[in-house]
Amino acid sequence: MDATPSRYRAVTGATSLIVGPALMSVGDLFHPAETWGAAAQVAIVADSVFRWYVSHLLLFAGMLLLIPGILALTKVAMDHRPAAGYAARLLMLASVGAFSAVFVFEMLLGCFISVGHDQSAAVVLLEVFQSAEIFVALLPVLLAFFIGTALAVRSLAFPAGPFRWPALGFGLGAILVLGEIILAKVLLSQIGNIICLVAGITFARVLLRGREVAPM
Repeated sequence: MDATPSRYRAVTGATSLIVGPALMSVGDLFHPAETWGAAAQVAIVADSVFRWYVSHLLLFAGMLLLIPGILALTKVAMDHRPAAGYAARLLMLASVGAFSAVFVFEMLLGCFISVGHDQSAAVVLLEVFQSAEIFVALLPVLLAFFIGTALAVRSLAFPAGPFRWPALGFGLGAILVLGEIILAKVLLSQIGNIICLVAGITFARVLLRGREVAPM
């Protein structure tokens, strides 16, 4: 009796693992250069407001659409290692809120500049967002995504199985995205998101073949 709902969840999760990373890959390819310097970053945004806004809109939409994929990925991880898989699910889902907050703020920054506000005011706005008071709340939840991904990869890749290579792909993609956050080098996340897309397509194909048949 549970076969149809289980199949529906598998199809939804598989679709999410393709559509979410695809939107995020396109968004990152649109993304202008980044820097940690607030004044330099505002100048870049002012020169590429449309690209900046569209990029972060696609990243935001892709992150939200990835939620069913996270559930599917961590369900398989839970089947292999219940405790680690469940922890991965909690950490990755919690991080969706933090990443969404970052993407929406960056959309707001683009809109703030596009309506004609002085760049000095935009610099102050960005500096407030980058302040310790804000990042002390955001940073642990952002890091939760990468810790959760590591737990999921560990659960899926060892011992070897049909999900091993897509799991390792997700892990490599996440490392590159983390590198972009630290170094402000957009190329790293562009490559990382494309690797995640390839891993998502591979994971989805295995999932839909029914290699793992258990209700989510």
